[in-house]
Amino acid sequence: MSQTSVQESTKIQFGSGKFEVSVDGVEWIDLGAMRNIVWNESWEKVTVKSDNAGIIKTKIKNHQATLGGDVMELNLEKLNVVRGGIDEYETTPGVSETLSSGGKTTITPIQAKVTNENEVGEIFRATLFKASNNKGIEINFQPDDADDPNMVAIEMQGDLDVTRDKGKQLFELYNEQGESVSS
Repeated sequence: MSQTSVQESTKIQFGSGKFEVSVDGVEWIDLGAMRNIVWNESWEKVTVKSDNAGIIKTKIKNHQATLGGDVMELNLEKLNVVRGGIDEYETTPGVSETLSSGGKTTITPIQAKVTNENEVGEIFRATLFKASNNKGIEINFQPDDADDPNMVAIEMQGDLDVTRDKGKQLFELYNEQGESVSS
């Protein structure tokens, strides 16, 4: 038995998206094939109570958002960008690339976004304005006869960008999907 019915069928979304990072918000780097892309928002709820008048105020603190997933293409140059300057990257074009780490302690924030585009070209996008790498490199090496590749899990943690207007400091969700009669 159904308890309800679809209210707005054009608002139902399908599919994954393109995960990109940027050091300047202008030039974006596509991280390529991925699995398990996840967007998550979190905070701590604070309730101020009185002894005799109930709840005085409810607010939040430590407002954050994360965007992560499993990168299937092990591109060390792109991984270097994701990691926010804590590594040294060297390349010999057409021969090899090297990512070395250790000794640097400051992560430079970057921007991160995932964009889903539907069959008629409408997009849904989730953007973190000031994000930093939230985890070290972990590669689960697969058996030689496995069908799955070795992947690197990444997680970008968004923190408030206080240079932006209040209410617009952490992230933006942008949606064109389901807004027009053509979809």
